[in-house]
Amino acid sequence: MKLLLLAFCLVGLTACMKDTSVFRGTAEAPPEKEQKDRVIGLCQPGITKGLTLRPVREPEVLPVCDLFFPLNNDEGRLNTTRLDLKSQGLSSWTALESPVQRSLEYALNMPQGEPALARPGMSITWAQVVKSLSEFLDLLPHLDEHPELLANRFVWYGMNKKPLMTGYYTPEIEASLTRQPGYEFPIYGVPGDLRYGRVRGIKRFYRVEKGKVRSYYERGDVDVRGVLAGRGLEIAWAKDPIDVFYMQVEGAGRLRLPDGSSRNVLYGAKNGHGFRSLGRILHSKGLLPKGKLSKEHVRQYFSKHPEKMFQLMAENRSYVFFRLEDAPPEGTIGKPLTPMVSLATDRKLLPLGSLLAFEAEIPEAQNGRPVGKRTVAGIGLAQDTGTAIRGPRLDYYIGEGNEVEPVANNIMTEATVYLLISKEALING
Repeated sequence: MKLLLLAFCLVGLTACMKDTSVFRGTAEAPPEKEQKDRVIGLCQPGITKGLTLRPVREPEVLPVCDLFFPLNNDEGRLNTTRLDLKSQGLSSWTALESPVQRSLEYALNMPQGEPALARPGMSITWAQVVKSLSEFLDLLPHLDEHPELLANRFVWYGMNKKPLMTGYYTPEIEASLTRQPGYEFPIYGVPGDLRYGRVRGIKRFYRVEKGKVRSYYERGDVDVRGVLAGRGLEIAWAKDPIDVFYMQVEGAGRLRLPDGSSRNVLYGAKNGHGFRSLGRILHSKGLLPKGKLSKEHVRQYFSKHPEKMFQLMAENRSYVFFRLEDAPPEGTIGKPLTPMVSLATDRKLLPLGSLLAFEAEIPEAQNGRPVGKRTVAGIGLAQDTGTAIRGPRLDYYIGEGNEVEPVANNIMTEATVYLLISKEALING
C-alpha cells in the first residue's frame, strides 16, 4: 500500500525548511519545556494508517562529550534534506538493508552491556548500537517516501572536529597461483609462528624464539633477507613487487590470473610494525619532490632505479599477510564491504558497526583520471579500521578494480560526519 503523508506534532517546520544550510549544528534549540516528554511520529492514526511504527519519545537528557554534540530536531530535519543516496550510487534506501544487517550482526556479537563509545560525559553501549541499527532497518521500507523519519527517530551527533577523509579500494594485480616465468614475487599467507596477544599488558603481534618474545619480522627481513622463503607460505606469485606493496596498503586485492580468471586475497594478519608511506620515504631522502609522492610517481622512480626498490620499500617495516578466498573484500567486522557506504574509522572515535551520515567532496573521474569534484551526501557504516586511521580520520571504501583507483587515491578532504543514535536507545539504554 502506498504510504500516506505523515502528520507531525511539531510546529515551525515550514520556516525551518527555508534555511538551505548544509550539514550544520547551529540552529537555536527549542525551549526545554517544549522538548521534555514530547512525543512525535504517529500523531494522527487515521491519516498515518499505512505506517505501523510506534510513536517516539524525546529523551529528556542528551549526553554530550568532548568529541560529539547533539543536534536538535529542527537541525536533524535540515540535514536529512541534504541526504542524496543517488550520490552513493544507491537507487533506494532499501539498498542499505544488507550492509546494515552486516553491522548489526557484528554489534550483536559484542558484550551488550559494555560501552562501544566511552568519553567523559557520554557513553554508548553496544546494546544501544544494536537498537539503533535495528530501528534503522525497520525504517528502511518507509524512507524513500518519508526520509524525515530519520530525523524524528534519531539523534544526530555532530563531531566537534571535522575528520580528514581519504579513500581506499581493492586493487587488481597480475598474479599466478604457482610460480612461473614472469611471476616471481611471493604473496604470503599468515605464518604459523605469528602470534597475537598481550605482552606486558599490551596487545601486539609477536613471535617466540628460544622461549623469548620477539617482535615479528620486518619487511626487510621478509623481502630482502627472505626469512619466510621455503616454508610453503606462498599463496600466489605476482608480476610486480610494487603491486604487492600497494595491495598490502589497501589490505586486500583481486588477482588477475594468467588464464583470465580472478581470485581475491583478503587480509589475514600483519606483523605489527608501524606504517610509512613509500612516497614519503622517497621524499625524505630527496628522491621525490613534495607534491609528487603518488603511486604513479613512485613507480616512475623505481622504473629508472630498480636496484633501490627493495631496500627503500623495507623502510616501511609494516607487512600484511593474506588469505586466498572466493569471497568479496571484507572489513574489520569480518563482513563484506559495500562500495560508497563502508568507512574505515578509529574504533575509539566511532564504534565499529555504527550508523553515520556524512557529506564530503570526492573526485569525479573519467577515462581513468580525476576531472573535477562532486559531493557525496549519504549514509555510511563504520565497518573497517586501518593502521593509519587514528583520531579524526575516515577512509572511504570506493570499490573493487583499478577503474576506481583515480577516485580512491585522490580523496583528501574534510568531511562532515554525524553519528546517528536512536532516541529509543538513548531512553531505554
